[in-house]
Amino acid sequence: MPYKLLSLLGAVSLIAAYACRKEKSLETLEKTTPCSYSPYTVGSSFTYQYVSSVGDSSQYTLTVRADTAIEGRKYAILHDGYNDQFLRCDNGNYYLYERAMSLPDYELKAGDRLFLHDDYPAGATWNDTVYTTVSGLSQLNLLQYRVLERNVTRIVLGKTYRDVIVVKQDAAIIVGETTHPVGTIATYYYAPGVGYIETASATDGVKLVKYTIR
Repeated sequence: MPYKLLSLLGAVSLIAAYACRKEKSLETLEKTTPCSYSPYTVGSSFTYQYVSSVGDSSQYTLTVRADTAIEGRKYAILHDGYNDQFLRCDNGNYYLYERAMSLPDYELKAGDRLFLHDDYPAGATWNDTVYTTVSGLSQLNLLQYRVLERNVTRIVLGKTYRDVIVVKQDAAIIVGETTHPVGTIATYYYAPGVGYIETASATDGVKLVKYTIR
């Protein structure tokens, strides 16, 4: 998963909150090993390279330091040296848990963020209807996900990954009965046995440099 997703940077951090999920009806699901795109066992580590729009780069490492329970569900705790992030997989559905946030002009309610279905075919979609409070006003937002490709090969910093799932994330704001598109947040790449390997967006990018699975 991208740093955008794991750390909720970019648009995700601005409009994500507890949501009611809607999914496109599916006729055929892909055969896959559930949760194989989430190898977050304690002691595993993942080093990523972040590149900004002006070409500045830096690296950070996510380490799985422990497991924990939140509202009766088991999560892996990934630590980047500053913050903890909470991930879980349930029968092929992958979630990032967002803790509550309260700032002077912004409020975020704690809850799960569904970011990947590992058995959805190419073209499948799902949405999050997102409620936030900005400057004291309630705002209804929409996060839209689409599987662009799956079972493809992706080369990231010279390393080849197979059976990759590619997911695009868009955002919109709903006013009355009208949806106003905000645009694409990013495209994310996931590989089995590894997890999140790359983010591509108009403003920055993240790529997996190396990893160790314990």
